[in-house]
Amino acid sequence: MIRLFVRYSYTLATFLLLLSTANYATDSASQANQTPVSSLEILEFAGQASDPDVRFIVTRETADVDIAIDGVVEESVWEQVTPHTEFYVTDPDTLEPAELQSEWRLFYSDRGLYVGVNLEQDPELLVERLSARDLGFLNRDYVSFVLDTSGEGRYGYWFQLNLGGSRSDGTIQPERQFSDSWDGAWYGETARTSNGWSAEFFVPWSILSMPQAEKERVMSIIMQRNVAYLNQRFAYPPLPFTKPKFISAFQKLALLNVNPSQQLSFFPQVSSTYDNIATTTKSRAGIDVFWRPSTNFQVTATANPDFGTVEADSVIINLTAVETFFPEKRLFFLEGHEIFVQSGRGSSWSGTPVTLLHTRRMGQRPIRPTLPTGSEFDSAQFRLPAELLGAAKATGQIGGLRYGILSAIEDDSVFHGRLDDEAISVEQAGRNFGVMRSRWDSGSDSYKSLGFMSTRMEHPSILAKTHSFDGRYFTPSGNVRLESQVLMSDVSGEENGFGGFVTLDYSPRQGITHELLYETYDSNLNLAHMGYLRRNDAKIFEYEFSVRRTSERFKETDFEVDLEYGTNGLDQVIDSAITVSQDFTFNNNTRFRVRARHRPEKYDDQNSFGNGSFLEGSSSMVDFRYSSDSSRRFYYNFSTGHGTEELDGNNLFGSTFLLWRTSDRLTLHSSVSYSQNDSWLLYRGGRNFTAFTSEGWSPRFGMDYFMTSKQHLRFDMEWRAIKAHERSFYELPLGETELHEIPDPN
Repeated sequence: MIRLFVRYSYTLATFLLLLSTANYATDSASQANQTPVSSLEILEFAGQASDPDVRFIVTRETADVDIAIDGVVEESVWEQVTPHTEFYVTDPDTLEPAELQSEWRLFYSDRGLYVGVNLEQDPELLVERLSARDLGFLNRDYVSFVLDTSGEGRYGYWFQLNLGGSRSDGTIQPERQFSDSWDGAWYGETARTSNGWSAEFFVPWSILSMPQAEKERVMSIIMQRNVAYLNQRFAYPPLPFTKPKFISAFQKLALLNVNPSQQLSFFPQVSSTYDNIATTTKSRAGIDVFWRPSTNFQVTATANPDFGTVEADSVIINLTAVETFFPEKRLFFLEGHEIFVQSGRGSSWSGTPVTLLHTRRMGQRPIRPTLPTGSEFDSAQFRLPAELLGAAKATGQIGGLRYGILSAIEDDSVFHGRLDDEAISVEQAGRNFGVMRSRWDSGSDSYKSLGFMSTRMEHPSILAKTHSFDGRYFTPSGNVRLESQVLMSDVSGEENGFGGFVTLDYSPRQGITHELLYETYDSNLNLAHMGYLRRNDAKIFEYEFSVRRTSERFKETDFEVDLEYGTNGLDQVIDSAITVSQDFTFNNNTRFRVRARHRPEKYDDQNSFGNGSFLEGSSSMVDFRYSSDSSRRFYYNFSTGHGTEELDGNNLFGSTFLLWRTSDRLTLHSSVSYSQNDSWLLYRGGRNFTAFTSEGWSPRFGMDYFMTSKQHLRFDMEWRAIKAHERSFYELPLGETELHEIPDPN
């Protein structure tokens, strides 16, 4: 038997007109690029500020002059600001003084923060790569800074300008919980110079959340620079990722009279979407509203929201019983989402999350309606997402208490079919969603937080509620970090479910980390209506030991050992593995990784789709990966591996990725992956299974072209193809846990 899956998709950048009809906090973009700024009064707060840790020189405007945010640090106002030039190598974590000169100048006004940077570098060695917003992980020349607006290591924002003008931004929570979901209305540009390059930032105070303050306000900052051809990052203060403390160890600075005015904005949008498979066109019009009456309160709302410009999900073929997690990509739900993240495990950045709120549930496919007996409906329409009528979100802070409220309403769905050769339609009511979140933070010495969250999904056929309590504690040194969460579900027609987890991270010294995780979920815990949980009915223990080193022979080495062990409610082992990996970064910036994993016998209690557990044999795997210097115009990597399978036989897999930057504006990329399995076991209904010999191919090709750093045209094609042949047949007898080979049941 042959199974073939082929899919292609293409995406063109959609041009949106976002018209701000009212804005009380900032001027127009043209005014922001030609902003009145004064001659500067230098305020040295060392020994003068109320906080004794404030030792950074800051400046403040006193009279009007003109400055253009064009990337060229040439206005006379910059010459009056004392530059900061002390930087250290933090990646790799040698902490040696940076070999290239960096000059950072900061000053502020009632309207916002200005940052000017002059960077020494051979112009022939500059690496400029234009990209879409928030692709900050690319290896290229960039400067960035993180601003802790709480002043106490509780939360902040990061801003990054890449050579050429592409930008990235986002939020941060203790200690290094970065998110790129926040897109602020700040201004920045870069320029090449005779001895390197330069950058200018302007960040309006009105886009930032911050606590209420009197005349003096304390913030903290870290300034960073990436040099691609060296594959090094410079920073001040020197806080490499091998150190446990980050946001709580930023350099403190003091500012006077920073109290932004009210901001109110309206953003209407119009979009049109063409479905090349269904050959249909749909147009939409809606509006977003943004209101910030004070520094510590913000309201956003959307009516008939436009999600037509959202980037398409990757093509994934999932024939298992485990739901695939797709991250959120709709900007309305991403903006300000960090307050609703209950723990480090609640973010997709940490892998597969555990969370009460997975906003992709809002507007997902409708609950399947009851259809008239004998009717015929095209099943494809039941897989289409529901339309959202609107959503609203409010976030704020009162002292150490932060809070958030989110609500969304779906439109009713209509499905068309036929009954006795007559056209009929069936309606299904939309769902209503509500979320409430609160968290108390204390960051005076050690970091502590306590939080509560509750969600509610209403539909005529079901009412689903979930609740959780979460807490964090970081020691003053940051060497020990403890985090825990307790979960509860209350779904109509089901028994209440409970669960929770606790994580402990211990870093005895720089570069060495121990991580422990224990999680337990009973069989009744159900987060699927508004959240995400990979599986319930499990007790899982995980331990990871990692060592990161630098040496003369290697720029960096990373060694990791991972142990996993899990059981279900029947005390059957459902997860057991040991993984060892070693990663080398060579002095020429190429990388090589080798990894090996062994899994002893374990039970699979999910992929029989409720028909019992069956025992799987042990398996092993080893793979290799090599990557070239990612700062070059032509970059490639390839990987290959071999393993044994749980049933019997072997598997082989490999992939390669090629990227060619023909210019700073045009990038071509292609990839292909291949897999071969001797015994791919799939459920076939009832208590029957079939093992296939299979081959899988996944080619992909794409192009990115940038007219400017803010105008982007993208083309992407992706396929998934699987060819499989039946090899053997199995049955799981009632009451047993071993698969029995049987003749072909067909």
